[in-house]
Amino acid sequence: MSSSKAISNPTPSGIVTIDNNERVIPATRRADGTVRKERRVRPGFVPQEDVARYKNPWRNNENNLESINNEHERVVEEDSLGQLQSKISEMSVNESNEFPTAPTASITIEQLENTTKKIKVLEKKIRQMERIKEKQAHGEALKLEEEEKLSKLESIQEELRRLKQGDEE
Repeated sequence: MSSSKAISNPTPSGIVTIDNNERVIPATRRADGTVRKERRVRPGFVPQEDVARYKNPWRNNENNLESINNEHERVVEEDSLGQLQSKISEMSVNESNEFPTAPTASITIEQLENTTKKIKVLEKKIRQMERIKEKQAHGEALKLEEEEKLSKLESIQEELRRLKQGDEE
């Protein structure tokens, strides 16, 4: 491809159109002094740099819309402030300051959850102790820790009964 051809203005990607509507990337010189060859660009190919970005037609009108919205918001705020002030002046405050209160439950939800958790934990301990009893009944020797657990069985059962009775009331 000779350099005697007429060249049009390059696109943002550097592609130029020569006189016979052929598009090429012109030859360039590398930093080390060697020359890159001129390369043909296939017809219909549009590099990403040359694709026109979409422009929203309403974007230009955005400033106008913002000013309209700001004015509308200002008017609404003024109206709402006036209404609030008139409502406050209309309200009469009771001298006794009695406010209706919700009936308080004797047991709160947190206390109920805590007791159910404790019940589950105690039931698990009792199940473990029953397994240890079965182990003892089969004639196996118990460890010191297992004997200590068995000694606490009655107190744990009593605590479990007490929690369940308190839960029913």
